[in-house]
Formats: sequence, structure tokens, C-alpha cells
Amino acid sequence: MKIYFTKGVRLMLIAGFAFAWMNACVKFLPHIPIFEIILFRAGITLLLSYVILKRKKVAPWGNHRKFLIARGIFGALGLICYLYTMQKMPLANAIIIHYLSPIFTAIMALLFLKERVRVIQWFSFIVCFIGVVMVKGFSNVNTFDFLMGIAGALFTGLAYNAIRNMKGKEDADVIVFFQPLVAFPLVVIYSLIFPNQFVLPIGIDWFYLIATGVFTQIGQYFMTRAYQADTAARISSISYVGILWAVSMGYFLFDDTYSLAVLFGMAVVLIGIIMNLNALKFTRHLQNLKLYLVGE
Repeated sequence: MKIYFTKGVRLMLIAGFAFAWMNACVKFLPHIPIFEIILFRAGITLLLSYVILKRKKVAPWGNHRKFLIARGIFGALGLICYLYTMQKMPLANAIIIHYLSPIFTAIMALLFLKERVRVIQWFSFIVCFIGVVMVKGFSNVNTFDFLMGIAGALFTGLAYNAIRNMKGKEDADVIVFFQPLVAFPLVVIYSLIFPNQFVLPIGIDWFYLIATGVFTQIGQYFMTRAYQADTAARISSISYVGILWAVSMGYFLFDDTYSLAVLFGMAVVLIGIIMNLNALKFTRHLQNLKLYLVGE
């Protein structure tokens, strides 16, 4: 079957790979408080974004500040919730819960942006999520951590729709700039209120903290361009590829092992993604089948 790798899909695959390495860097820093990681990450991405905008001679404040600020606020809240769950539960569990965000993204795109979501796309979301749950269930997840994960997925869906709403209206680097612009002062205030929680990074910690910011910058840029290039329903489903990166990195970097059931779950995820990428083709086949049966 031919897979339709649109420009947006290709950009999202690059973004997903960068975010996977960001997740791995965070897992290497279990002793560093979550708000401290966000502080370093936001500071690095804020600096990189500003330098890039200055070199491009693009005004950093944008033209659609309502959506830019909304993207920054929702993105920051989603990030805080997501990184919290990454430190409180196994990597795969945190990612599974966060993978409700494509479904939230598609629902909100349907309600607020009036984007069409085909029946086959809804079905592909269900297939993907079943596959993700097969890879790793919700064992050892308490209620508060689970609700934090759900909140993170919801905020992420809102942030992605804000990005989608600025298609063709804002430079991708301006949109990327606004998330750390909002997140950085929030975590600075938190750090001032709770200074005793700060842990001084040592040795290799600095490398992982800097790498977290760099990979975030790469991922945010390509993800923003992806949401500007294609529909939210199509692009959001590509984020499910992240579970494949997570499993692979867990095996090679953290000595995780996986059963045949896990490998089968990965295959189910891929099937769901292929269904979404070929949604239009599947829909046409179903319509032709319906016409054929009616004709009979």
C-alpha cells in the first residue's frame, strides 16, 4: 500500500525524533526537580529562538498575540504536566497517557477550526491507542499522576490547535519563541518561591540539560511547521510514532526488554498510523464498496 508522506507528515516525523531524544535526556536526570529542568529548557530555547529571529530579522512579538499567548500558556501547562508524569511513572506509561493529546487535538480542531475529521481517522486513533496500551499498560499509576497526565494531554491539544489556527499568519520561529517566553517567567517565580528544591547540576547533568533545550528547539520548530502544513487530525496521529522511539531507546539506552505482545502492539500502532495517512483513499474505497453493494 502506498503511504502518503505529505510535507507536514515528514516534518512531524523529524519533530517526533527530536522529542524522543529530549525525553531520553529527561530520563537521565531523575534527581533534578522537574521545574528546574523546565527552567533550563525554557531558558535555552528562549535564547535560541531569539537569536534565530534576530538573524532572520523577524519581529519576535508576532501579529496574532492572542493565539501566540494561548499557545505559550497551554504549551507551558502541558509541558509541566507531561514532564511531571515522566519523572513520576515509567517512561512508556507517561507517553501512553500523553498520547490522548492527538484525540483531544482532533476533537478541538473539529469544534473550533471546523476541520473535517473522517470516520476512518477516528477509527485510526482508536487503533493507535489500543496498540499503545498493548505496549505498556497503566500499572503502578496512581490517580493524581493519571489526572496530571490527562491534563497535560488536554493542554497540549489546545496548544496544537492554537498553532494550527495561525497557519500562514505567523512565522514558525515566532510561534516557537512564545512557549519559552511564557514558561520561563513561570518557573522563575516558582524557583524563587521554593528555592530549597533547587539541585545544582554536576558533570554530565549539564550536557543532558543543554541537550534537552536543543532537542526541544528542533522538535518545536518542525512540529510547528508540520501543523501549519497539514490538518490537525493527520499531523497529530503521527506523534504516535513516538512510542516506537520510546521503546527503541528504552531497549538500547535503559536496558528495557520487551515481549512479543509489546512488539505486536507496536505493529498495531503502525497500522493505525498508516490508516490515518491513507484516510482519503480508505474513504473512497468504502464509498465505492457502498455504491457497488447498493447497485447489486
